[in-house]
Amino acid sequence: MKIFFFLFYFILIMVSFGIARDDFIFHYDFNQETAGKPPSDPWQPTVAGEVVVEKFPDEINKSVRITDPDGGGGMALILDSPITGKIISLEFKWLLKESSGSEVEVFYVLNQKCVDNWSGVCVAMTTGPGAVLQYHDKAWANSKKIVFDAWHEFKYVMDLKRLKYHLYYDEKEIVKNAEFRKYDGVKGIDKFNVANVGNGGTTFTMYFDDIVLYEGIDRPRPVKPMSMLTTRWSLIKTMN
Repeated sequence: MKIFFFLFYFILIMVSFGIARDDFIFHYDFNQETAGKPPSDPWQPTVAGEVVVEKFPDEINKSVRITDPDGGGGMALILDSPITGKIISLEFKWLLKESSGSEVEVFYVLNQKCVDNWSGVCVAMTTGPGAVLQYHDKAWANSKKIVFDAWHEFKYVMDLKRLKYHLYYDEKEIVKNAEFRKYDGVKGIDKFNVANVGNGGTTFTMYFDDIVLYEGIDRPRPVKPMSMLTTRWSLIKTMN
């Protein structure tokens, strides 16, 4: 009888652990999206530029291509309510094909109540053959030189109580305890701007894939393929 009890207890623990490991706030690998069209709701593509799902790097593993011909091209996702007072991590994969013009946004995390779209956690880049990654911590700072036509992995670890963040690039920490930009009187995050949302003056082609948000520092280990994980839809604002 004790054997059955311990077996049941072991199974219960494993099931509970499996559920916890699937606990992403949101996750998008875009593999279930239709190639040749913009990513579906709740993503909101800009009117300018071209935001489209492509069979890249292959037919099974799709990603989103964002091309900006100088008018501002990107996409945004908005939560129903801000996440406050927690440690939250964002991860995504990014590939740069080409760029020219002025500096350009890569991925910003902010609040709808911010004074503009260039607030919060700000990661950007210079353009041209010698493009380098930039981040904002009281002032803009240059970081790593960008390798074109190669996938790069980003991770933001955001302390929403202290309004500071750590930035990781290709699994290496490149800035620690950077401050959120222009966040006076603002609490929490609820807006995610991918690429050039609300800005112009730059020409580029970028790819984004595997965008995930979760609570804590360590990424949950999914027990199912990413495309089958459960998103907390109650937190995501849709356009329907």
